[in-house]
Order: sequence, then C-alpha cells, then structure tokens
Amino acid sequence: MVAELKATANRVGLGIIILRKVAKMASESELIAALSEVFAVNDPNLLIGIGDDGAVIRASPHNLVAATDMAVEGIHFNREWSTLEEIGGKLAAANFADIYAMGGKPKYLLVSAGLTKDFGVSQIKELAQGIKNEADLVGASVVGGDLSRAGELVISITVFGEVQTPITRSGARAGDLVIISGLPGWSAAGLHQLIAGVKSSKFVSAHKKPVLDYAMASRFKDVNAMCDVSDGLLSELGYISQASKVGIEIDSKLLEGAPGFAELENFAQKSGIDIWEWVLTGGEDHIFLATTSTQIPEGAIQIGKVNAKSEVTVSGDLNIKDIGYRHF
Repeated sequence: MVAELKATANRVGLGIIILRKVAKMASESELIAALSEVFAVNDPNLLIGIGDDGAVIRASPHNLVAATDMAVEGIHFNREWSTLEEIGGKLAAANFADIYAMGGKPKYLLVSAGLTKDFGVSQIKELAQGIKNEADLVGASVVGGDLSRAGELVISITVFGEVQTPITRSGARAGDLVIISGLPGWSAAGLHQLIAGVKSSKFVSAHKKPVLDYAMASRFKDVNAMCDVSDGLLSELGYISQASKVGIEIDSKLLEGAPGFAELENFAQKSGIDIWEWVLTGGEDHIFLATTSTQIPEGAIQIGKVNAKSEVTVSGDLNIKDIGYRHF
C-alpha cells in the first residue's frame, strides 16, 4: 500500500493538532456481539463461525489460496479524511485483489484489529460494515478474528480462497503482451488532493475506497503472469520481470490512450505534477496487471510487451524519479 505518512508529516509541520472525541471503550463481549450481528453468515460449508475458539469450514476439493494485509493508522490511512466504513472496505478490497491476482476466488476472512480508546459499538459496527459491504461483492464471509487495545488503530485481514490453477508472477514469457484492467494513478491524485485540503472529488473517492473490477479479474484466468498494482505500476512490473527472468517494455503512447488518461493529465497539469509520477509510481489503485500470449480479455488495455532482456523500460522522454512505494 502507498503510505499516507507524508500527509501526517505535513500536518505536524503546519503545527496542526487534531483532537478526536474520546468515548468510553466498549467491552470485548459487546464488541464481539456487534461483530457477530454484522457478520452473520448463512453458509452450509461454515460449520462453526464467530464466537468460538476457531472457525470450522468444510474441506473443499479445490486448492487453498491465502493472503493477508495489515494497515496502520497514520501510515496506510487517515481517519481525519476517511470514514471507518471506507477504511474497512479499502483494506478488504486490497486482500481480495491479491486472491484474484492469483487466479482465485475469495471465500472466508479473518479480521484482527487493535482498537483505540475511542472505539465503541457504533465505531466497530461501522468498520465491520465496510468490510462486509466489500465481502458481499465477491461472495465472501468473515468467520473470525481477534481484538486488542492499541495506541493507534491497526487492522489486519487474512483472506482464504479457492483456486484451480494458480497464476503467479513467474509465468511471463518473451513475446507476451502486457495488459492492465484499468489506468493507474487516480488514487495518487486523490491523495494529492486530500493533502491539499480537497475533501470530495472523483480522485479522492478513488483513493479513499477504490472500486475494483472483480469481473475483469475473472476474465484474466488464461493469462501467464499476474499481480495487482498496490505499490505502483513500475514496482509491480519489476516483480514480474524478476520472477519470470524476462524484460518488459512499456509503451507510453498506449498508456496515453487508456480511458481516463486525458482527465488525469488535465488535473496533473493544473496541479503542476508530472502525470507519469502518478501513473507509473502512484499505487493503491488495485488494478490488475498481467501478461498474456492469448487473446486480450474484453475491456483490458494493452500497454507493452515482454522481451528476452532483464529490465523494465518505458518508451518516451519521461523523467522517472522512483519506481513506487517501499514499505521499508
């Protein structure tokens, strides 16, 4: 995930101190009861759900695929501009993107959270509802997790899914076409606006709660290599290049022809930002990136080709300063 640390640093630098109303924290039993209400499940394969020491799920003949993601307040999200529902939905979507990027289908979630003192029943239900809303889009269910006290809000979600034939980052072959499910950069533009004090726009919405094209991801089932774009397009291309031991050449003209590019470019120019900084290194759009030697799936955008070299290049006279977000 692209960090919002610079946004926090900005606020500290300006000397702004934001006070959050502190409420009495609900008891653990009250919180679990609230979660059980939100995450009620009607699934014949879920034998034991929330409320016991562990969930019990009927074994499936399919391969199991699992992914986990953690978000920390002040690093991955900011409660001064994102609602708890948006935060929950965004983190769930990030996990689902990883499962789909492996060619899988999400089924069950474990959600753990370190809660701050201001968390009561209403806050936990709002956070849970955001997770459930996203889970409902893919037919997945929350079946358990853990709660603890924390100085800052921390949320960790683990998703389990089913996959028949896993799609990895190491399957790209020379001659493959490089495709994406949508244009990256909108989330980065939204973060730029939020830091500047803009509270509502298309870009802000894309950052606070990206809308994933799960149907498109399902159409990528015959691709050779795949991942979702969380840390930036160049960064993810580098992962595929290294894992597959191939080179990748991106055509900037093809990216310029992607739907939404002109609108993003217009905003970037008005903001004095190089659009390629957002498109190539922005991250957190959670679009799907893949290489294919077969027919391009309907709605996908070709942006380049795989070659027999060992590096990622982008055509055009671009001033690229970085490859994307680094966690450490």
